[in-house]
Amino acid sequence: MTILEKRLMDHLLLELEFSNSRFQSRLKHQYPELTSYDIRLCTYLKSNLSTKEIAILLNITPDSAKKAKHRLRKKIRMKPALTWYEFLCIDQ
Repeated sequence: MTILEKRLMDHLLLELEFSNSRFQSRLKHQYPELTSYDIRLCTYLKSNLSTKEIAILLNITPDSAKKAKHRLRKKIRMKPALTWYEFLCIDQ
């Protein structure tokens, strides 16, 4: 990744996280046990990013991203029948 691409990626990530600040505050209030990493992962999931895209943004392997999503699902006690979109985007 070039320096310009890195700067662009950093800018896009800041914009994404800023535009979802109300969403992140609501998550922190509902689930105080979530870490900042968990909140960031939820933000990416709400933005409908694929596992591969999330892995690139978090600088981890796609398999690690799948495991992180699974751990997050358990941490928030999300019902298996719900999709991430249904869980994160309902009640907005």
